[in-house]
Amino acid sequence: MFHVPLNCPQCSAPLPRVAIWRAVTCGFCGALITRTESLVRRDTFRQALSRAKAAAVSQGTTIECSGVGYRIIGDLGCTGETSLYLACSTGAHPYLATVCLSSDPGAASRFTREAEVLRQLAAGVVSGLALRLLPDVVAHGPVVDGDGRFALVLRHPAGFWGNLAALNQRFPNGIDPRHAVWIWRRMLEVLHLVHGMGWAHGDIRPEHGLVHPADHGVLLIGWGSAVKGEGAKACAEDLSRSARVVMMLLGGAGPAMPAAVPEPLSRLVSNAGHDVSFCESHGASGLDALLRDAAREAFGPPAFVPLVI
Repeated sequence: MFHVPLNCPQCSAPLPRVAIWRAVTCGFCGALITRTESLVRRDTFRQALSRAKAAAVSQGTTIECSGVGYRIIGDLGCTGETSLYLACSTGAHPYLATVCLSSDPGAASRFTREAEVLRQLAAGVVSGLALRLLPDVVAHGPVVDGDGRFALVLRHPAGFWGNLAALNQRFPNGIDPRHAVWIWRRMLEVLHLVHGMGWAHGDIRPEHGLVHPADHGVLLIGWGSAVKGEGAKACAEDLSRSARVVMMLLGGAGPAMPAAVPEPLSRLVSNAGHDVSFCESHGASGLDALLRDAAREAFGPPAFVPLVI
């Protein structure tokens, strides 16, 4: 009987005979080798399964958390292992809610911490008007008959459409630069508030910004990574990340901003996105002042420009 030698296609090193029927790791170059045309690793499959379970919620489905039912109205996107939905409570006095849903085993502790962070932030806000800048926690905990799913329920102000990642998908070539101005200003407004209380968000990204097209609003969610007392560096990282979100929305994923973006705005966004020390030296209020100056130079006096989705 003749045996065909098995060799690693990457480095040509000999492989053990078990490579005929199962995946092996090359002992020389570390490559994962399989004779099949497709392979799903166990950890990758589990992550995909977790996302699929959380995503398996169709419009009209009702889930129950902390004794209250929530009827799913629409999809608000996803962030990591968590799927976001727009829902309406089914009680006597219905209200809109953002339901964060996940089957990830760590979701219970993550949602619990995010709820606690938001409650601490709300307790530290002096002005009632400023509370509108922060999500309002309604409930968190396991979903009844939810196959191991956990939920974080936030009160959802009417009119918020989806997250900034979805907005980027809607305008893959970049949004109107005038919209980038108010989107960034809304994020800076929230960050100025929480930084002033000694907190940093810690995870600014497109998925964590819900956008209100009609009223030009942005609501930051995803507070599970927020930290307190980490100093100016952590706050500056928030600011730089917010600038990088704006760069993405403007279509500036490459080394240079698109030519359609006016130079004053392009320069400011690039400086803030690439230089954390620049953000640290100006802070949220300083960046907002620079942004207002850049917008006036680029577009003239402020004017309301509708965002049509």
